[in-house]
Formats: sequence, structure tokens, C-alpha cells
Amino acid sequence: MLKTILRLLLLGITVCLASGCHTVPYSDRTRFLATSESEEARMGLDAWNEVLQSEKVSSDPFLNHALKRVGGAIAAVSGRSDFNWEFKVFDSETANAYCLPGGKVGVYTALYRYTANDAELATVVSHEIAHAICRHGGERVSQNLLQTLGAALLSTATDSEAVMVAYGAATQYGALLPFSRKHESEADYVGLLLMAKAGYDPRQSIAFWRKFGDQESSKLMEYVSTHPHGTTRIEGLQEKMPEALKLYEQSPRKGLGTVYSQKDLSAALPR
Repeated sequence: MLKTILRLLLLGITVCLASGCHTVPYSDRTRFLATSESEEARMGLDAWNEVLQSEKVSSDPFLNHALKRVGGAIAAVSGRSDFNWEFKVFDSETANAYCLPGGKVGVYTALYRYTANDAELATVVSHEIAHAICRHGGERVSQNLLQTLGAALLSTATDSEAVMVAYGAATQYGALLPFSRKHESEADYVGLLLMAKAGYDPRQSIAFWRKFGDQESSKLMEYVSTHPHGTTRIEGLQEKMPEALKLYEQSPRKGLGTVYSQKDLSAALPR
């Protein structure tokens, strides 16, 4: 009986995947999406409004100008002129950044401790923008929907707690987390192309991730992490670098952009 239910579950998910099939820009990977872009943008705007109410926006002109300069250049080559782009720096000791569906980009001040020029900042901003134009947020929502559906169907077929635990572990470590790492690697690739198209030297991405990445963490932890190991990330970028350099050579402007002086950063960042 359980095998029959699992076969029906697999068939149902397969049909669901086929009916919601979409292709990721640049990578051409086929994936399932249960959400529309308008729904994703609406969720992104709701989240952005919550952030604006809960987080402190930085008033530092140097950091804000840098983000708007770099973000605007990358948005211009993203192919998403329909996004309502917005760029803000938030005061935080956490080195992080994100781009919500619809084009809302936030960068935390602590991230600038790892950037020496616009090209290094572009590494992060283009990576986050890549998540948005690849619709990774909608894909995650869709994956969670399928997992919830599968668990609900399976619970009607067996009362075995062991089976349910096994199912949860299989979907979490066999599907959801690897997909998160796939999203990260895909955003690295697409972001590398975007920064190159915008005229930022893509080789600076290696310099940034060498400073920012945790090179010493255990490879075993990569399995239960949503982000690739530092060396894995750099190896992936190096593999895709020839493609990015071709786009970079075609850009009308090339280089590092503005180089940040220690004086600028010291004045802008909290001590």
C-alpha cells in the first residue's frame, strides 16, 4: 500500500512540475514555479516595507552613493527594466546583503569592511540581483509547497513516525538544502556575468570571496549548509571566468570603478 501511495505521489509531483515548468535565465536550467512574478513582487514589497520599519537606514553619503552607483549599473544590464529598483544601506554589524523579488536591494554597512572598490561591491550586489532575476525566491516557495503536499499525502498512508521522519530528512537534506546551494552557485554564475556586462572586472569576485569566505570551515558542513564552501565557490567562479571575461571585454567601460580609500571607509563605518 505504501509503495502505491509513493508512486502516486511521485506521479502527482511529476505532473505538477511539468505544468509549472520554467527556464532560468543564462543557465537555462528547467525548474518548477507555482508562483507568478506579480505574486513574488508583491511578497518582496511587503517584506521590504517591514524591513524599512524595523531596520535603521544608513545616512552615510559615501556608502549610499556607492550602492546606488553600482546597483544602478548592474540593474541597467539585468534585462529587468520592469523591476521597481530601490537600493538602501542599513546600519548593521552583520555583513550581509539581499535583493527581494521585484528589485529591492539592501546592503548592511558591515559588508563594506570587505570591499576595496566598486567591482568588489558589484560582486555581492550582482549575486543578490541574480537571485531576483532567476526567481529563486519563488522557486523556494514552490519547493516548500511540494514538500508540504508530499508530507500531507504521506501522512494519510501511514501512521509510522519513522517513515515520516525519514521522509522529512530525505526532502530536507536530499532536496531542499542542495537546491539552496544550487541557487547560490547559480547566482554566483549569473552575478559574474552581470558584473562583467556592467563593466566591473569579474576577476575582482575572486578577491572579494577570498576575503569574505570561510576558507577554514569543514567540507562536511557544506552538506548541511545553504551556501557553498569558500573554496567550492571560488573554483566555480574560476571555471566560469572565461565566459565572463568575454562579456567584460565587450563592455564600453571597464575597470574597478571607484577605489575606496581607508579614510572614506573609516569615516563611514562604525568603529
